[in-house]
Amino acid sequence: MSNIELLTCHEVMRLTGIRSRTTIWRRIRRGAFPHPIDIGGGRIRWRSTDIEQWIEALPLRSY
Repeated sequence: MSNIELLTCHEVMRLTGIRSRTTIWRRIRRGAFPHPIDIGGGRIRWRSTDIEQWIEALPLRSY
């Protein structure tokens, strides 16, 4: 297994530039953002690899 970090919602927001938790959850419901994993105790985290892949898949903007 590779070195996968588990990211909090605030870390995901910082890495992606998404400014609200609500936006993240709306995108998850639409299937446009990676689902988190439940690590128990009411806590959720995102795999760093899932977030990195999502960022890499974003389209480039051409001018």
